[in-house]
Amino acid sequence: MKNFEEQERLYENAIAERYNRDYHSYPITQAHDSDFAEFVAEYYHSGDRVLDLGCGPASLWHLWKKKLPYPNQLMGVDLSEGMIEECRKMYPEDNFSVGSALEIPADSGSFDLVIVSSILHHIPDEFLPDAFKEINRVLDEHGVVVGREPISTGRLGDEPGWFSGAIMSFRHLVYRLTHTREYPEPPIGDYHHAYIPKNFLKILQQFFSPKSFRLKHPISSYVLRSDNSLVARIVSILDNITETGGSEFYYSCAKNYCNTDDVIYCIEQELNTTLTLDKKLEFMALLQKSAELLERELTDG
Repeated sequence: MKNFEEQERLYENAIAERYNRDYHSYPITQAHDSDFAEFVAEYYHSGDRVLDLGCGPASLWHLWKKKLPYPNQLMGVDLSEGMIEECRKMYPEDNFSVGSALEIPADSGSFDLVIVSSILHHIPDEFLPDAFKEINRVLDEHGVVVGREPISTGRLGDEPGWFSGAIMSFRHLVYRLTHTREYPEPPIGDYHHAYIPKNFLKILQQFFSPKSFRLKHPISSYVLRSDNSLVARIVSILDNITETGGSEFYYSCAKNYCNTDDVIYCIEQELNTTLTLDKKLEFMALLQKSAELLERELTDG
């Protein structure tokens, strides 16, 4: 186990019993979780083998049970024994194991869908390629990764001025009116960090083909722990009408992902470099039409 993993394990063990209360029990955090689950469900197919990597104390398990019906396998993995103990208390019949993103306790090609919900920012940048390699290893030949991570720059209100002042004043107003309090956290290492999305995606693209990217929750992130339903409704509306910023990003990517353009590109390269026989031309034309038909009829977005 790496030094940062040992520190992370101790940190997670210390907060395991209260983790779901502190991070997943509020109306806004529950709305964020549901929204992310809807995003994950876009890439799920009945019968898929699913891994929730960094599952915590089964924080999103109730959503996977609802949004990902009839999986061939559903497995949760977390670095913390304390987190896994909490998982087994709530779901004693389900499959949970201690493991890390650098050493997943599963055979190669074991999963069709790997969910990575806000865990990679706990890993130092120097080890991020190793994590992607390991995720790639356990994915099936055409498996998909779906995840979310916090953003460090470019968020709404990051630039100093009256606009950011208004957002922070709104936060303080909400916390005062709803008597909201933050919880003290145990110390955590400086390896814990949010991402500049383009830097994250640059590393990701070395191992996977990106499919989608979305910025999310520009306003509601400022008042996450408000337990007031009216506040939750209002910030949801503000999130939806705000076209810039975002406190986190969703992403999906695939192993060996190809679309029609990739097939056509290979065909064009072949035609540009060799003199082909009639039969070869006929086959290339049929291959192109087949790719177009399959993408039109079977695309999942």
